[in-house]
Order: sequence, then structure tokens, then C-alpha cells
Amino acid sequence: MSLLAIEMNDTGIMAAAGQPAALLEIDGTHRQSPGFALPEKKGVLVGRAAAGKAHLFPHQILNRFWDQLSIDPLEALAASGMQSNAEIAFQHLARIWEGFKGRFTEAVMAVPSFYDRQQLGLILGMAQEMGMPLTGFLSQALAASATVYPGHMLLYLDIHLHRTEIVYLKQAQQLTIADSQSVSDKGLLYLYRRWVEAIAQEFVRTTRFDPFHQAASEQHLYDHLPEVLAQVQQHATATVEISSGGALHGVSLTRDQMVDPARPFFQETVRLIESLREIHGQSDQPLVMQLSDRFSRLPGCQQALAAIKDCRVMALSPGAGACGLLAIWDRLREQGTSPGVSFFTSRPWPVDDSAKRPGRTAKRPDLERPTHVLYGSVAYPLTDRPLIVGIKNDNGQSVLQIGGSNAGRAPGHCVIRLDRDEVVLESYSGRTTFVDETRVIGRVVLKCGQIIRIGSPGEQLQLIVCLKRHET
Repeated sequence: MSLLAIEMNDTGIMAAAGQPAALLEIDGTHRQSPGFALPEKKGVLVGRAAAGKAHLFPHQILNRFWDQLSIDPLEALAASGMQSNAEIAFQHLARIWEGFKGRFTEAVMAVPSFYDRQQLGLILGMAQEMGMPLTGFLSQALAASATVYPGHMLLYLDIHLHRTEIVYLKQAQQLTIADSQSVSDKGLLYLYRRWVEAIAQEFVRTTRFDPFHQAASEQHLYDHLPEVLAQVQQHATATVEISSGGALHGVSLTRDQMVDPARPFFQETVRLIESLREIHGQSDQPLVMQLSDRFSRLPGCQQALAAIKDCRVMALSPGAGACGLLAIWDRLREQGTSPGVSFFTSRPWPVDDSAKRPGRTAKRPDLERPTHVLYGSVAYPLTDRPLIVGIKNDNGQSVLQIGGSNAGRAPGHCVIRLDRDEVVLESYSGRTTFVDETRVIGRVVLKCGQIIRIGSPGEQLQLIVCLKRHET
């Protein structure tokens, strides 16, 4: 039986399959299909094709159909020949399924936590009508979570086109959603608008050219905004150029210029996080925040969250919901109570409660401190002398040289060292460093048995314990 997992987020629906799980092309050659639709005379344009025309046809574009999924009639859709958001969503999902039909015998979905049973029922009805063998749903927050954090309050943060989600996950024998906050009308499109306005103002200030004067140049800014955001994250500056009327206009932007417009958004997010801690009496408990890849890539995100007391930030890999659902689906299926389609509200979570009992200490293999990192057939000892992980080094320092393709890797990619009683990995460069498929930005404590992935598709290193500390 071949299984397809779909991650439903309207900033870009993703799909994964296989063991190990891998993201699939879902919209042409792209691995994300955004929730945009543009009604045309011969049908409806959906996904990336529609998003590419969003600011050329601003009055016709549709992008709330997944966020406000329902069969309620909408007058605004009358010209398209459709009556509800559900009909538009059907067109988008059907286009996605068309690329997978015949390749998979079962499909499951990781869905936003704010979807109710009526909305899940609509998705199930769509799937049945198009012949998709959908058999179950699980919240993205539960699907994307893979690492146990004993003694910590665990949150999941995600962003959609029109809202932001903060989910409090309770760790016990089952991982469950204890509470959630959903902030409407403060999503990715809200931030994109603020960033594009800041870029346009810089164009007017330095070149007297207004990108908003023509729809084509405005669309150009939106199309290239993800590249600009990635540049300022990695290099602290970015250059934007627009050709108009036979002239080339360009501006240079700093990271602060992109961070400043988003500050009010992050300040509100931090207030909601602190509110959740107070409501649940967890103000004195250390906090772990799992960020979806969509959230962690927002400029200013790390700086804003770093101000929260006793907080560790973990950036998840792209498609963590879909890939995580693939990994646990067999176990979820076993705990299902009916032969039909299941909506799971919890997932297995192997927390050892013995540490909570007086005089008892939890003994878990994954909490044992590693002594070596294994790469290829060589075990590199971990000491208080920093072990630099990279592709080369000419400074005579202790270095673990990574082979293979250099994509996403650099001479000083990350550092592993012994810090008192803990082995820690530090990665501040913004490059792709993952621990158990969770992207690391900053500092993380390592445990025996964890897998470190460097770069993309990446080289893997394993954390192990050797009987003799200096053996290789």
C-alpha cells in the first residue's frame, strides 16, 4: 500500500511520500501550491499560476477559500459560476490530486488546528468526489512534533495567509492539544503587504520610481519578495531591481528595513505566548517553541522570540507536518476505533513519568549524553574543544570535514562541543542544520541517538556513546 501525506496550509499546500519521507512536486515543478484562485472564462486558475496574477487582477483574485472553508453562498463568486468557498477549494485540491492519481492507494492529511469537524467533513466530501482515498486527519501541530521535551511547556507556531496559530501541546502518554490561539487577519499576506510597502517607499525615496504606479511592477515585488527575505536573513542586505519604461531601477535594503515593519506582529505574538503561559500556570516552566518552516523564515522572528524568558526556539524542516504524519500513521491506525475515516486528536508520545516521582530519576536512552559523533565509519570525540563541522578548514582547528555536494554547507557550518554536563550544537549562520529533521537556529542540547543533517539533501551524522571516550 502506497501512502500520500498532504499538509494543508494555504501559504503552500505540500505533500510527502516514501520511507524516508520526501517532499513531492505538487504544483508543476514546485513543492508548494499556495491557496490562490483566479476565475477565468474557461475555468479557474489555481495555485502558483493564480498567485502570479494576484496583483494584476486584484478584484478577481480569491485567497480566503481555505481559511473560510464553508458552503455558505458568496455573492462575490457569482461571476465565476461558483457559489461558495468550498467549490473553489475543490478546484484547487482536484488540481493537486490530478498529479498524484493512480500513484497512491491511501491519503492522509495534516490540517490546521482551527478546522472544525464540519470543515473536515467538507474536505472528506471533496476527496470522495474526486476519487482520493482519504482515510484520516491529524492536526499539523501534532504531526510535526517529534521530539520529547520533559519538564517543558511545548508550543507550536505557524502562519497561514490570513491568520497565525499558536498551539499549546500537552506532553503525557499521548500528545494532545491543550489550548490554541488563532489570530485572524494577521497572516503572511498582512506581513507581505507591510514589507512590499516598505520596499516601495525606499524606491520612491531613492529613485523617485513608484512600483505601485503599475500593476506589473507591484506584482514583480510580490513575486520576488521571498528571495529578498532570504537574502536579508543570510547576508543582512538585499538588492531589488525593477525594469520599467526602458529604465532599470534598483534599491539596496538592510535587514532592519525588513524587520521593522514586522515588529508589531511579533510583539502581538509574544504577548499571546506569555498569555498562554499565564493561563495554564506555566510562567516558571521553561518553554520550547516549535516553529513551522513558514514561521521561522520571517525576518525578525528569532530576535523577537529570543526575548521570552527561559525559551528554546526550534525551527522545523519544510513539510514537517506531512513527513511527521507519514512516520506515525501506522501507529495511529492501530489506535483507531472505526474502519472509516478517522480524525485523531492525539498521538503517541513516549514520556517517562518516573522522573516526576519522589526519589526517582527517569532513565531514557535518548537523554544520555553522547561522547562521539559518527560520520561515515569514523567516530569523532566530543570535548570542550569546539568541533567545527564544515567542508574544509585551514586554521588548524578541530574540524569534521563534510564530503559530497556542498549545497547548503560552508567551512564553518556549525560547532559541536561539550559545555559543562551537556553536549551542544551551535548554528547561527542561518544555513541548513537539522537535528532529527528539526532545523536548528542558535543553540540546542544534543542527545545520544539523534541524527544531525548538514545541508540539502545533506550529509548525516549520528550522536553515539563509546565505552572509551577517545576511541575512534
